[in-house]
Amino acid sequence: MLRRKKRGFSPSQSKRMSRSMHASTIGTHVARDGRAPRAGRPGGRHANAESVEFSNARKRQRAVRGYVDQVTPATSTRESDEAYARRTGRRGYVQEIQHKKRVRRVTFAVAAVALVAVVAVGVGVFTYFASSDSRLSLAHSNASEALVAAGEAEPSYLLAAAELGTATARGGADTESYLLVRLDPANRVLTFLAIPGMTEVRLSDGEAHPLYEATALGGDAELVRAVAALAGVDIAHFGRTDAAGITHLVDIVDGVTVDVAEEVDDPRASTRLIEAGERTLDAQESLAFLRATNYATGIERQAANQVAFSVSLADEALSSEGIGFAARLADMAEWVETDWSSSQIMALGDALRPLGTATVYSGLVPGRVVDRDGQARYVVSDAEWEAMMDAVRAGGSPQEPNADVAALDRASITVEIRNGGGVTGAGAKMGELLTADGYQVTDIGNADDGGVYTETLVVYKDPAYEAAAKAIVADVGAGRVVNGGDFYTFGDNVLVMVGQDWVPVV
Repeated sequence: MLRRKKRGFSPSQSKRMSRSMHASTIGTHVARDGRAPRAGRPGGRHANAESVEFSNARKRQRAVRGYVDQVTPATSTRESDEAYARRTGRRGYVQEIQHKKRVRRVTFAVAAVALVAVVAVGVGVFTYFASSDSRLSLAHSNASEALVAAGEAEPSYLLAAAELGTATARGGADTESYLLVRLDPANRVLTFLAIPGMTEVRLSDGEAHPLYEATALGGDAELVRAVAALAGVDIAHFGRTDAAGITHLVDIVDGVTVDVAEEVDDPRASTRLIEAGERTLDAQESLAFLRATNYATGIERQAANQVAFSVSLADEALSSEGIGFAARLADMAEWVETDWSSSQIMALGDALRPLGTATVYSGLVPGRVVDRDGQARYVVSDAEWEAMMDAVRAGGSPQEPNADVAALDRASITVEIRNGGGVTGAGAKMGELLTADGYQVTDIGNADDGGVYTETLVVYKDPAYEAAAKAIVADVGAGRVVNGGDFYTFGDNVLVMVGQDWVPVV
């Protein structure tokens, strides 16, 4: 009896066919949306081919027609599923993956720590500058109202005020001393001009006052405006300290080294005696050095001492760099009031360091001491002061205008003297002083024009003798240089008209 042959595949045939197909297929053929096409769905039975990517157009067309030779494997490495499984199952591969994860975790941890450190340093720097700036600020001064900012990259001017006090008292406004400083960091030039506190100026009330009275009248802003008008410059920065501040500043830098030109022994300044020569001054010696005035040249020597001390103090402060300078600045900030911020001071320090290699000029406002109803005043010699400021504004030395005076041969200069102030014997006394200085005094008499001169005039007509007139003003500590032209008649090189402002010392 014949058996009817079964239709379809037997189970064993199905398995063999499955293995054959699996062996000949590299990848899988799956629709992009993850769903197999079926009847009724758009795309028909070939929708699967439409959604698969092929390496070229020919293979794609064959797939659409039902012929699929090779389908790209689904693995990212383009290898078969079996090969991928074998490789990733190896122990070394697993260890490699774990190592990479550990590296990523360590890298992340290091980055996190670095970020925290940067934030901490940033907060620390911000806190430092904020603390220093709050101590440096002009919290008790209105000076900022009168300050005028300098142009970018242009030199600027600083007015520094210090209340020095006396040996027996803390002192008051009448013990103040002032320095006008031209700052030119681009060219590394500093110019210090000493201005005596008793310099006579005209303040906002229209009256003549000693400069130290300006603060009482209108605060530090009045002081800044008065000095700016005197010097003919805009002042961009202001700083103030006192005797206590100076002592702390000296302690912070462990002493200030200066060349003491003349022995310091002034009981009004201090009980300390400081011998001439190079000395490292402590806090109390520094105050004695700054206060003393009983020198042969009086105010001139005191001004030179104050400039020398200021330069040395600045040099000591700038001797440290980076964090060291920042820490020193933070300590010093407590004893100085200024409009400058910590960052601005550090930038200036970086530009000028080392100060010993920078160009430093110094000078004293030219003038003379006069008596105003029992009160000593320092009257500025306008012509010399203007010439000095012309040199300073141009970036030169304040001593340059007087170089010809220093080189003058006084024995070759003839001088005629007239007493025009009405003080008996004033002309004769002036003659004695000039003769002692080496000038040829040819004639002494009274003014014959009937006028009374309140101011001493030193007159020249020939420009060749302008230096001689300046030299006489400097030697006698009085007078104003005048180009006489056709207004004065005299036959000698220079005419000295003695006025009421010059009183001979008996």
